[in-house]
Amino acid sequence: MGRPINVSGGPQGPGKPDTAVALARSIDQLPTKQLADTPVLIAQEQQMLVRCEAALENLRVAYWAAGKALQVIRDGRLYRATHPTFEDYCQEQWDITRQYANQLIRSWGIAEKLFEMVSGKSKDLERILSKKLGFGQAWELVALTEEHSVDAAALLYLALIQAKGMGVTAALVKGAAGNLPPEAAGKKKATEEAVVAYLATIEGTKELPPTTDPYKALHRATRKISPDAIHAAMERNPDGTRTMVCKLIEALSSSVGIEVEIKSPDSETAAA
Repeated sequence: MGRPINVSGGPQGPGKPDTAVALARSIDQLPTKQLADTPVLIAQEQQMLVRCEAALENLRVAYWAAGKALQVIRDGRLYRATHPTFEDYCQEQWDITRQYANQLIRSWGIAEKLFEMVSGKSKDLERILSKKLGFGQAWELVALTEEHSVDAAALLYLALIQAKGMGVTAALVKGAAGNLPPEAAGKKKATEEAVVAYLATIEGTKELPPTTDPYKALHRATRKISPDAIHAAMERNPDGTRTMVCKLIEALSSSVGIEVEIKSPDSETAAA
């Protein structure tokens, strides 16, 4: 955007360059081979790594600053002196479509809220956010934000990284957001319980890689889904756990050709 990328609450450290041009120019040494044979980086390598990682960190959160800036320009019609429409401004000034600009605008608030929530509280969470919360993962939270609130989206993402750490992916965010019970949205404890229940389900039924022994993998999965785990999930979210267990039973039984009839406690009571 030509302006500082370093936004309050972001992951950029003190003393690091704060514009795209400065970041690129700070990487002024391009080695063609390893500089030292020592397992520990020498001073020159350490300095080079800091500069390179500063550029990568800013790339990760650049959509946050860009989306925020675009919203200010759009809502304040700051483009009107040079362009008739916001769409023309985006296309001619920055070579981006109006659709992409709107996606950036719709997603930047999620990143800002998340960094606000963890700033000064947890260095580990800040580190994971700075490395994982790119545009792709933030975009998967937009629907949840617009249906409920940005707090609901932020709480869901925090619950995911607390459970999975650096293992969080855009697909995981999408699945967790899509399976969050409406009544849990915006509630910290209920959101954490829903995420735990969701992860327990997918980790027990995930697709096996081709190089894995299918029988051994299934055996490991059945050991993970223990009665204790099911009971714990029931205590946290009874309705959600019952629904997921039913889906799991149906999927497994149909795969091995076993017919299973699932009856709810209510239907048994009525029959009696």
